[in-house]
Amino acid sequence: MRHHWIMPDHPLRSQVEAFICERYWLNFKACLRQLPSHLLAVFDEQTDNLDGKLVAACGIQFADQQVLFSQAYLDRSPQHYCIDGRPLPGYGQLAEVGSMAAVAVDYLPSLFGAVIEALQPLGRTAVIFTATRALQKYFARQGIVLTQLAEARPTALPESVRDLWGNYYQHQPLVLAGWLKQGGVFTAHKRPMTNVVEQGRAVCQ
Repeated sequence: MRHHWIMPDHPLRSQVEAFICERYWLNFKACLRQLPSHLLAVFDEQTDNLDGKLVAACGIQFADQQVLFSQAYLDRSPQHYCIDGRPLPGYGQLAEVGSMAAVAVDYLPSLFGAVIEALQPLGRTAVIFTATRALQKYFARQGIVLTQLAEARPTALPESVRDLWGNYYQHQPLVLAGWLKQGGVFTAHKRPMTNVVEQGRAVCQ
């Protein structure tokens, strides 16, 4: 597996955008009109295609560059939320992962491993993202401890775009956060010892 940043001027940009949009349409009947400028794509080189097969992709946004999409669901700034008793870091260390797509669940570890490897050199220590019930269960099975910040409700979005999300909000999405180092299972290829999703208080006083 290999991963690449796919920026707006990348020759594979259209292919990666179409891949993400297709997966969202198949799963949620959602029509994503605009994706983040930073896309991360994972390619499987164990194919007959010399360039590798596109198997997973996601969008990345940086909190010090723009307001994160997930912030629409929050009632306070990210720094007022805690993970393991510690507040989320400053905007320069926080990233959002979204528009996650894969051809099969088997490729999710490669996608999340790519996210970690791509964000660590950029000094990002924590991530925030919105996950459906199925993805929440996936992380729990992997033993990844995540903190729920809020429920993702369609009423938080402008009414003009709610219909674009199809039935996505019927899948009980939550806004979750975690430290990047918690995803070591995806880069170290070893089984974790725990199997919980933290549902406790996430707000720092």
